[in-house]
Parts: sequence; C-alpha cells; structure tokens
Amino acid sequence: AAEGAYHCDSIPAAMLAVKRAFEGRSSAAEEPPPKPTTTRGGLQVRFTAKLTEALELVSRSPRGLLAAATIGGSVTFVDGSDLSLLGATEELHEDPPNAVAWAAGGETLLLAGEDGIARVVSVASRSVVRSHAVREEPEAGKRPRCHPVSRLAVLGDGAFEFSASFVAAAGRVAHCYRLSDGTLEHVCELTSPVHALCAAPRGEPLHWAYALAVKGCVRLVSRAGATVHELQIGSVVRSLASSGQWLAAAEYDGTLKLWGLSPVTSPLTLRGYCGTDGKDVQWSADGGGLAASGSQAVVFDFTGAQPPHPYRSQPWRPAAGKPDSVPRVCIGHRAAAVAWAGGEVAPPPTDEWPPDPATPPARLATVDPQGLVRVWQPRSLPLRKGGQGNPTQPQLMKPQLYTFVRQDATHPSGEAAEPCALLWLAEDTVAVGYASGEIVAFQVT
Repeated sequence: AAEGAYHCDSIPAAMLAVKRAFEGRSSAAEEPPPKPTTTRGGLQVRFTAKLTEALELVSRSPRGLLAAATIGGSVTFVDGSDLSLLGATEELHEDPPNAVAWAAGGETLLLAGEDGIARVVSVASRSVVRSHAVREEPEAGKRPRCHPVSRLAVLGDGAFEFSASFVAAAGRVAHCYRLSDGTLEHVCELTSPVHALCAAPRGEPLHWAYALAVKGCVRLVSRAGATVHELQIGSVVRSLASSGQWLAAAEYDGTLKLWGLSPVTSPLTLRGYCGTDGKDVQWSADGGGLAASGSQAVVFDFTGAQPPHPYRSQPWRPAAGKPDSVPRVCIGHRAAAVAWAGGEVAPPPTDEWPPDPATPPARLATVDPQGLVRVWQPRSLPLRKGGQGNPTQPQLMKPQLYTFVRQDATHPSGEAAEPCALLWLAEDTVAVGYASGEIVAFQVT
C-alpha cells in the first residue's frame, strides 16, 4: 500500500466503535423499525389514493375537497368522498408550503411559502391568482428581510368568500388581506416572531377576529387590526385554538393556558401529566372537549360530567361549559396528531347545552409516528381512575382518568409509515396522509 494511505482496518476496534457511536452508527447492521401492532383492530380500509410524489400535508375544505401538498411544491386536489384524484397544479414553488388554509366557500386555497410569499390559488383553474409578499418594513438603506410565511388564518362572515379576509404571518409581521381582490387591510408589526395564530370561530359575535402568540403574550386583534386584548403568558406558545367561549394556548412544555372570552378572564392552567407537547390542540365541534397531542393524547372535558375521583384536590360541582381539571388520557399510545370527528367548532346555543344524551359519543382520532391510527371516545365510559405520584400520599397525587382505544389500524402494508396528516372525511370515515404519497381512508364502525 502507498505510504500515508488511510486504512480503516488500521484503526483499533475500540477506536472504531467510538467513532461509529459518535456518528450515531452501530457496528452492527441497522435493523428495520419494528412493525406497528394494533390493539383492537376493526378499522377497515375504505378508499386509497396514491400520488406520484411524497406528501407534505393534506387539508380538507368545508365542502369536502382535499388539497394534498407534495414535497415537490405542487398541490393535488382529491375528492373527499371517494379519494379520486381531480387534478394538480403546476409546481408553485420549489419547496412545499409550510401551511395551507381554505377560504370558507371552498373555492380558494391559501399557501404559506418558504420564500415569504402567501399564494392564493383558484381551485377551478388550479393556478395562482394572487401572490402577496409578507415582509417587514426595511430599515433605511437596507433590503427588506425575508422570512418564511409560517402561519395562515381565514377570517370570514359565514360561507361567502367576498366578505372574508385572511391573515399571513412571517417573522415579526402579520398581514391581513381581503380575499376578493387582495387589498391589504392592515399590518401588525411585532417585536418578536409569531409563534402561533388562530382565527375566531366563524359565526361567533366576538370583538376580536384572530389571535396571535408572540414572546410573552397572546394578542387578540380586531378585524381593523387593533389589539383589543393582550393576554400575558410566561412561556413560548406552540399552538392556539378557540371554541368561541374559550381560547386555549398550548405551550412547548405541554401546559395548556385557557382564557374565558365572554368576558376575557384570568387564565386557567391545565396539565395532563402525560407528555403533552403542544404541537396539535383541537376543540371538538360542540366545544365540549379539548384535545392535545403528545406522548399520550390528553382530553379536557367541558360538558360538566366531571366523574368522581379520589385524588381530586378540592370539592367540585359539575358545571356545563367549564373545564374539568382532571385530564382524560388516551392511555398507552403516542399521538403525533389529534382530530375530532364533526368538523369545525360550532358551539350550540346555551339552551341546548349540555348535548342531548342520545347524541352519538364524540370520537377522537390519533395517529402515532409509525402511522398507526386509533379511534377513541374519551368522553364516554369506561374511564379508569388513576394518577401520577405516590398513592400512599393521595393529597399529593395528580389525578387522571384513563380512556381506552376503541378501534385501530396500521398502514395497509402492515409496515411503519410516517404520517403527515390526520383528518375526518365523514362521521364514519377517518383518513391518514402518509409521507410516502398515499392517502388512506378507514371505515369507523
């Protein structure tokens, strides 16, 4: 061999092992990930769709149309009733969108671009009809700083797109545009980046139009762009969701902060003690449940049921519309995403609360990082009493109620498959978008 040549076999075995460990490699051949296994089964494949590119995300319109954004920067439209492919746009950008949102009528799709552009796409023509640069005002003598558009929210007055606007956030600025003609309605300039954004529920007569989270606070902003409330918060918010009566902010450490909105109240703090990550937080359609993702999905009940628990720290009285501080934990399974059956939040009038006992139980779907989808009924029996802590000191225990999976299924191949979307297509159909380019709809019985 030539002098000075580098030979791997000249390195002592111990040094080679250290080198591989440092590089995150094992000296043995890497084993494939274990196959996911179901607990109950019962979910049957109803429809499937296969795209030609890897999927980044999937979103469902109010009218049931799906927009599947691919890693190549195009969007394929899919019929939500049978997952038939309806056609695709051209490549809109070299990168996939960071977020998508539908206008209320379902005829317009909004895309949040990595290049700092918010694009308005016509479903009919499958093309971009307007592009908006969401940028901060440049400092004197400097070019404007370009940040990715990270979040979108549609503001509307019902099902008519001509009366709707949308908000796009990028870096330390949020722009509000009119959907009908692209007019810039207002600009919110902020002192720190926007971490989360959500619109007020449609049809709710609220004094604010959207909420955005920045360092140290959550701002409630009016349709005219004025800050009507500034809600103080100590940690970084990862996601926001509103039921109309309540605004929930999920922090990175899993804590949920909750403000009443009619009128605005001091925050309540809810903790699941089960590894909540704050990435995904959603209200049920009737406003009676709040679910969050994490090591195990957690649900907080607002129906007033509040079953007895020996570890409750103080006497309680059931109150419809108020949160039960004892979390309902979807026991034993990781939840990368959560989704309630029933669509968007539409809280019933107070004279119809609580819901009719004959109403079908609220279903919650979760999907884990291996693509295993599960269906739960966390607001129904059975619920097992438990908690975190030392049972010999019940006064210090953190009470929990455990709910159990009703039905589940793996990817049709039986192998692990990374999910990128979880959504309900109908009351009895839940779908998972897989990064491999497939959308699979499962029948729920």
